[in-house]
Amino acid sequence: MFVIVLVLFIVCIGMPLSYSWRVARLDVPTKGAWLIHVADSSVLVALIFLVGRWDIAGYYMRFILMVVFLGAVLWSLRRHFSRPWVVREQQGAIRQHWTTVTSLALFGGALCYVVYGLVPPPAAREVVFPLDDGSFMIGQGGGISVLNHHSSHREQRYSVDITRINSFGYRAAGLAPKELDRYFIFGTTVVSPCTGDVIGTQNELPDLIPPKTDADNPRGNHVIVDCGDVLVELAHLQHGSVQVAAGASVSAGDPLGKIGNSGNTTEPHLHVHAVDPKTGEGVPMSFNGRLPARNTLYVD
Repeated sequence: MFVIVLVLFIVCIGMPLSYSWRVARLDVPTKGAWLIHVADSSVLVALIFLVGRWDIAGYYMRFILMVVFLGAVLWSLRRHFSRPWVVREQQGAIRQHWTTVTSLALFGGALCYVVYGLVPPPAAREVVFPLDDGSFMIGQGGGISVLNHHSSHREQRYSVDITRINSFGYRAAGLAPKELDRYFIFGTTVVSPCTGDVIGTQNELPDLIPPKTDADNPRGNHVIVDCGDVLVELAHLQHGSVQVAAGASVSAGDPLGKIGNSGNTTEPHLHVHAVDPKTGEGVPMSFNGRLPARNTLYVD
């Protein structure tokens, strides 16, 4: 787990810096060639900005890297501004820079696919954001697997995984700590997303030390609330923290339990999804009027 998180961190930080350096050092004879190279780098950096886990790499770091990249583009443009768009004696820009054009086409298609995955789904069910008092980020969320590893699951197609970030924009004190209390979301109060009835709970499963998981009890400690038209499940709660029992009535915002690390999870976070009880199909959710997707920030 540590290695995976470290690689992710390096990719999110290192690649935008590498492409910023590449653009800043670019020296080609025409503005046409310059535009092709800058477009290729821009598409790759945009992909990283959209797909990267910025609760791990640093929510505010993404904006710093964006400024660095834009600065590199402006620096490079200054060098190429007075150069011609094309030079007739040379081969066509596309033929001469075919590898860059191919990269631009491939990664441009990938970028379009990711943007498609971020398009809000129709008819989302409005619910209350289920966490109080803090800054929270969507770690898994969106309509495609590269943004949301739950998207291929029938019931969990529109599920979200939520983490909490500190004032510097990080989800934990360290890359992949084993101590649960070093994850800033651990112990945070979970509240009911709607007014309804509790129809299921679990409260006795242990909190696991990352990256150990419990595949036999994927939900871990959890609460399921019948909101009338949908059932909302809130999973991976802390051992002994669930405050409600099946049959209880709750109002939106009532405390249900606390964030733990129980069930099939590699680190503390809150998993939430809504299901149509008639069809068993996942239902998209909207939290306080905003649709969740990877890297969406909610501040309560």
